[in-house]
Amino acid sequence: MRFCRMLAEAGLEHNRSRFIVKRIFAEEFRVVRIDPTLGRYVTRLNQFYEQIQRVGNNYNQIVRAVNTHFSHTAIPRQVLLLERRTRELKALSEQVIALNRELYELWSRG
Repeated sequence: MRFCRMLAEAGLEHNRSRFIVKRIFAEEFRVVRIDPTLGRYVTRLNQFYEQIQRVGNNYNQIVRAVNTHFSHTAIPRQVLLLERRTRELKALSEQVIALNRELYELWSRG
């Protein structure tokens, strides 16, 4: 039972011979713990980042479309609306960054 527990903690449950060799020759081995919550969080964070990239890619297209399809009197209003949405997106991004810093501090403490 203890052997199986040590094997699992070392992350070598599929390689018993390697574990035994490490123990016999007193090689250092690491205990790797995988946090599924952290994995899901990183996945969601990557998805958020991809969405931000898409917004950036579309931003130039939107400005080009405003310049092409609106009159010179309507352009300032459309650009103002775009700026307002951009500020909202920036505020949301800053909140995400702040939350990530807090979570990093919590996770790094162990």
